Amino acid sequence: MTMVAASRSDVVAGDRNDPLPRISYRVRLAAMVVLVTLLLAIPYAHQIAAWQMNDTDDLMRLQQVRDWLAGQGWFNVTQYRVDPPVGLPMHWSRLVDVPLAAVIVVVRLFASEATAELAACVVVPLVTFATTALLTAGITRRLQIGDRLTFLAVLFTATNFGTVSASHPMRIDHHGWQAACGLAIALALLGPRTLRRSAIAGLCAALWMHISLEGIVFTAGCGVWLGLRWIVAPDAERATLPAYMGGVASGSLALFLIAHGGALFDRTACDAISPVHMVVFGIATAGAGVAAWLSPRSRYVRGAILAVTAIACAATYKLWAPQCSGGPFAALTPLGYNLWYRHIPEGLPLWTQTADYALTLIAFPLVGLIGALVGLRSAGMHWRGAALDYFALLALATLIGLNVSRACILANLLAVPGALMLLAAYLPRAARLRTMAGRVAANAALLLAATPLSAAVVAVEGVALVAPTQLLSNQAAQAVERNARCKSFDNLAHLDALPPTLMMTTLATAASIVAGTPHSVVGAGYHRGIQGMDDTIRFFVGDEATAHAILLRHGVRYLLLCPDDGDIAIWAKAAPHGLAARLPRGQAPAWLHPVTVPGLRDMRVYAVSG
Repeated sequence: MTMVAASRSDVVAGDRNDPLPRISYRVRLAAMVVLVTLLLAIPYAHQIAAWQMNDTDDLMRLQQVRDWLAGQGWFNVTQYRVDPPVGLPMHWSRLVDVPLAAVIVVVRLFASEATAELAACVVVPLVTFATTALLTAGITRRLQIGDRLTFLAVLFTATNFGTVSASHPMRIDHHGWQAACGLAIALALLGPRTLRRSAIAGLCAALWMHISLEGIVFTAGCGVWLGLRWIVAPDAERATLPAYMGGVASGSLALFLIAHGGALFDRTACDAISPVHMVVFGIATAGAGVAAWLSPRSRYVRGAILAVTAIACAATYKLWAPQCSGGPFAALTPLGYNLWYRHIPEGLPLWTQTADYALTLIAFPLVGLIGALVGLRSAGMHWRGAALDYFALLALATLIGLNVSRACILANLLAVPGALMLLAAYLPRAARLRTMAGRVAANAALLLAATPLSAAVVAVEGVALVAPTQLLSNQAAQAVERNARCKSFDNLAHLDALPPTLMMTTLATAASIVAGTPHSVVGAGYHRGIQGMDDTIRFFVGDEATAHAILLRHGVRYLLLCPDDGDIAIWAKAAPHGLAARLPRGQAPAWLHPVTVPGLRDMRVYAVSG
């Protein structure tokens, strides 16, 4: 332990001998973040030039912004081109639309609408990345690892799975902002807490939950951690838990009014902040405030007060919203659940994924946890509390990621300081090796062990040695490329030759049609659009009579099909005699007539007859 602590001192001492002492830390950090942010755009140059978005949520987010700028109300987020005329009531708020709309409004003053939209799709994700990079650097510095390694945190963020998944050009949906909120909470809660920083953490949690209710688990976990710290050390923690929960409660109310006005106070939603959640937050704030005010001497009494508060919160939620006990997807029909939701990897637990994908998600958080333990072991008294907080929050984010795979985005980004703790502990040891070859080899091994990119590569390659069949074959890769080409904006633009109308297509293609053409679709892959989703699935897996009746009932004029679409493969396997299996083989029923659209590639178009 003494040697590791001495190693940390060497790293910090090295910062005092920095060759550029007159240039402030903030200036150097800002310059590095700007440089890395600009460099991050280079790997995505082809995707930017091709106007390629690989996620349906990005496409639907873009259309949501377009609709708002075209006059749709701030409080109205219904997508009327899905299952018209009723439309699809989206569970998103407008908050994430604001930066995208701001860039579009500014750029279109001197450029075309298309150029303005492209600029927004590039600039906003890069701003999101810069935000997460600054936050990871801030967490790293608060852990007193040393300024030089803090700068390295920016590079680790750029090569991180979290950035690759959520904060790169053309990735405009809310996942990057969710991660930024989670990092901001962690930064505010690390180390000796003040009421102000605790309240800021609560406000960041409220913002996260209004971007996506998925943040409620991390929010609650942070509250539990603050409660445990108060039970053990009430004098040190004081009223940090009430301040945190007060920030959550007040921030939620304010953001609810901003995002929804007074229109939804009479409704309960299981997938977005609604009155039941705000009441629960209020009860938690009141209970924590009473506990801090009474400040009983016995830790058992302190624990009992918080336990009663937690039970009151759970009982209120259960009695008020029993329909939400099964989560936001409980309202799905068995058809939608089994043939749509269960095939969305990002929403499923990590243990349901393929081994290579699961290890790619979890490898670096494990490195971070090991580093956090090393840092906690070597911590001096003045920063041991921060190290303990960091380990607890990273462990919480990792556990959440085990249950919902996309939550690994935050876990991977939050693991950066932990990986740097490993370097802070062992790089000085490597520097003291006698031979140059030994020092080079040791430094290379440490960097290989600690960098996020190598952790993912080693995980994937390790699985490939054991189960090579899990790797993507050339044939599968070509199918992915054809599918992307089929749904590209350049290709879909040829559908403008058809009069704007209602079309039938898969759930995976629907967002591309809505964002890339003037046409509408029957259903899309969003859990509130149950009827349109079920009718779409029934069309592709049911018998001919059922399929034809669905088209006539909706008034569908055309069927669009990308043969390599992921839904087609899933539904063809589920119903070998359904249209999903037959249409790619050219076996269309008599009431579907092939239509040639000039210039259109990789997509089949059929006209529907009565």
